[in-house]
Amino acid sequence: MIADNNIDDIFDRAAKGRALVRNRQSLTIDYVPDRLPFRDAESTALAQTLSTVFKGARPSNVLLFGKPGTGKTAVVKTVAGRLQKKAADAGIEVTVPIINAKLSNSAYKILFEIAELTGLNREDKKVHFTGLSMGEATDRILQYMQKKKMHVILVIDEIDSLVDRNGDDVLYSFTRANERMMAKGGFISLIGISNSLTFKDKLDPRVRSSLSEEETVFNPYTVEQLRQILSERAKIAFSEGAIADAAINLCAAMAGREHGDARKAIDLLRVAAELAERERAQKVEERHVRAAQDKIEKDTSHEVIRNATTHTKFVILAITKSKNGNTGEVYEVYSALCRRADQEPLTQRRVTQIVAELDQLGIVSTDVVSQGRYGRSQKIRVTVPLQTVKDALRGDSSFAELLAD
Repeated sequence: MIADNNIDDIFDRAAKGRALVRNRQSLTIDYVPDRLPFRDAESTALAQTLSTVFKGARPSNVLLFGKPGTGKTAVVKTVAGRLQKKAADAGIEVTVPIINAKLSNSAYKILFEIAELTGLNREDKKVHFTGLSMGEATDRILQYMQKKKMHVILVIDEIDSLVDRNGDDVLYSFTRANERMMAKGGFISLIGISNSLTFKDKLDPRVRSSLSEEETVFNPYTVEQLRQILSERAKIAFSEGAIADAAINLCAAMAGREHGDARKAIDLLRVAAELAERERAQKVEERHVRAAQDKIEKDTSHEVIRNATTHTKFVILAITKSKNGNTGEVYEVYSALCRRADQEPLTQRRVTQIVAELDQLGIVSTDVVSQGRYGRSQKIRVTVPLQTVKDALRGDSSFAELLAD
């Protein structure tokens, strides 16, 4: 009964408290504003590339590079939306399926998403969620596009995740399909969005040459740019007088100092507003922003590491202790840590899978770098602060001695 009363009190306070945020959707990751500040040049370049649609020609394939939160996806969605509207006015049908390769985390799921978004799965020879080979699923999609003489601009967000997990077979199939498509009156153009500047190094040379016909790099936002972006977003999101200028400035400074990531800056603003509303404050202030930063860091990376399996914790610690961060060295350090803790090491293959899982969670990052005639090597690094790792591991008695080092 006490718990029930507490829950009712929480809901009552929320219902009676002042709403500082009037448009919560504008503080979410999916919101795309009508205007994208400081991305005019990138938007213009992409629009010029896609404008060949109106001349009856296939637009060049495009690769967009940049760190997370630099506006790549927002630019693509904005330009693609305007393209489809103008094309419809001109009597041209353009299909723009947008796939996030990190969410659709296998090559087959990506093919299924393409089949859904292009309308194939409303036909007889659909691509089922399971049961078909990769080759059969790809053939069905391409045959459908050919038959319909479709004009397709296929956007693959976080395309590096697709290649890291599944190789570049899907990209090869779609980049090579244009010869058949154009003979029937249709086309497929690809827009790849990548967080990794070294993404192309992982591609087969044939795919690389056909995919990267045009490239654009998105630079991180500066602190001043983030301040202006947040100021414009705050006018949309907040009630009059509900946020202090100092809070906006602090959000911009925190995000700009670390990564220049607009999404993280807006996320910080959202959490700060939620904390201010819970305490029934009159406005969002700097103290709420600082509390939001602590909450975000603790709620994500800290909790994921703290609740991880013992061997996942060993792998994370091994990466922090590895000098060069290559796969072989990380496994050697991991095995040594296991032996010191009287644990039997897992196989190198299983450790590689754990690293991939941590990469998906954003705890580590993996990049393939060229070593010239010695081939390629995977470099692994922890992306969260070392202190966060230590704090998360400290509650596990197996790591007391290892952390003391």
